[in-house]
Amino acid sequence: MAKISNNENMSEFERTIREYLRQGRARLANELAGTREAIKLIAKEKTRDFIKIMDKGLDKEEREFLSELIVASMCQSFCYGYGIGKIEGRTDKKVYL
Repeated sequence: MAKISNNENMSEFERTIREYLRQGRARLANELAGTREAIKLIAKEKTRDFIKIMDKGLDKEEREFLSELIVASMCQSFCYGYGIGKIEGRTDKKVYL
């Protein structure tokens, strides 16, 4: 019986975090356009740093791909941070993933 209750709690947590992730993506796309632009600038800088450190040239497609990969990762991190912050604010408890 405890296992069923735990699964129900987990699915409630999953539904909640997914909703907050959607909210985070929406805010990043609409309200926080400046933040998204800053993320793109940081990604371009990190791509240049990668090229310098690795002492390896990348063609335009490879640079764009690496930059977009960094942007996607940073946006995902932002959304998870947003969602976890909302859950912690609602429950007054730390969330560990």
